[in-house]
Formats: sequence, structure tokens, C-alpha cells
Amino acid sequence: MIAVILPTSNELGLDYLPRQLASLRTHPAVELICVDNASTDGTAERIVDSGARLINLPASNRAQRLNAGIHATSADMVLLHHPRSLLAPGAIDALLALPADVTWGGFTHRFDQDHPLLAWTSFYSNRVRMDHGGIVYLDHCIFCRREPLLAAMVPELDIFEDTALSRLLLRHGRPHRLDTPATTSATRYSRNGVWRQATMNQLMKLGYLAGLSPARMNRIYERGLHLNDDGHAGR
Repeated sequence: MIAVILPTSNELGLDYLPRQLASLRTHPAVELICVDNASTDGTAERIVDSGARLINLPASNRAQRLNAGIHATSADMVLLHHPRSLLAPGAIDALLALPADVTWGGFTHRFDQDHPLLAWTSFYSNRVRMDHGGIVYLDHCIFCRREPLLAAMVPELDIFEDTALSRLLLRHGRPHRLDTPATTSATRYSRNGVWRQATMNQLMKLGYLAGLSPARMNRIYERGLHLNDDGHAGR
């Protein structure tokens, strides 16, 4: 059994949630747990209608929602699913087929739009950041065995919680990258402009390395978008 933890917060605007529910609810080996941040757009109702398990966690950031889902399952393998990523058919079967000595990792990232800079961003995320640096972003859909994940838990940061989690999990070895794609929405790039968003991403990384407040960085990162929050809480 694989527990899939899906953190949600007003997700219906981009139409990813219905496709995620349709895909994940049909696999017999998946326990789907959605942890919702008091959505007001019908997200919670859609989850309940699908038959997935719903946990309400108002005024929470994304890390807190992920942790609530981790605590709610006893499955040996836990998949932390990005709210705006879609796993390709066969992803769960590929995960089930992993050797027992694979502790953690993620899927191969790509965007749902074509652009040279987006293609480069995915290449860097897969081949450099993950394969060589050992850092797996949530849009790769991070998977991990239960015990190491319980020992680490997701650091409750408003941004870069996936980077902080990866650094904790590196104690258990390098991440394993599955070839199966995780396709992520590029709407942030569409709304802000590809080059502007890419520049913002790099500035956020510099801020993280400099030890700036994650809450403050997230407010800047989400300004005018609210893709990672509902206007009241963090990611």
C-alpha cells in the first residue's frame, strides 16, 4: 500500500485536482489522503465526492498539511504529491516495483508548457539539483519509506520546505529518480512571464541561503498569485 498525501487549498481554478483524484482513486494500492486548508471554492466537496479521505486543517501552510497526512497513515511508502503536478500512467506501479533498498526519491520533472527556459529548468531540476545535489522539490512528487520520513518530517517552513526535507533525508542516502514523469503546471510562469519568474526563483534561493524569513519570502513569492495559499495562510 502507498499513501498519497495531497495538500490542497482552493485547487479547482486550475483543473488539476479532478484529474489527480480520477487517476489516484482508481489504483487499488493507493490510500489517498487530502489535507485541505479551509478551501472556499468547492475543493473539499470534490474530494469527499471522489471517496478520498479528507482532513481539514485550516490556517495551515503546505508543510503542516503534508505532516498531518503523514501522521494519518500507517503505509510503508508515502508519496508527497504536489497539488499542481500530474503523475503519468504507471507511476504508482513503478513505485511499487522499487527495490526494498530504495529509501526515497522523486519522479522526473517536466512542465505542461513548451518553452526553452522551462525545458532547461526541468533538466536542471532533474539532472543537477536532484541527481547530483540530492535536493528534490515537491513538484517531483517526493516518495519516502515511512520510518525515515517519520524521523524527519517536513520542516514547517512557508517556502523551501522540500529543500529542508531533502537535506534531512540525505542522511539515509541519495534520492532515487524514477523515469516516469511528474508534469507540473507552468501557470506561475505564464502569469508572471517566464524570464521574470525564473529570476524570482533565483532571488528566492539566494534569500533562503542567506537565512531570510521564509514567511516573508513566501509573501513576496505569492504576491498577486496565491497559488500556494488561499490569501490567509502560507503554502
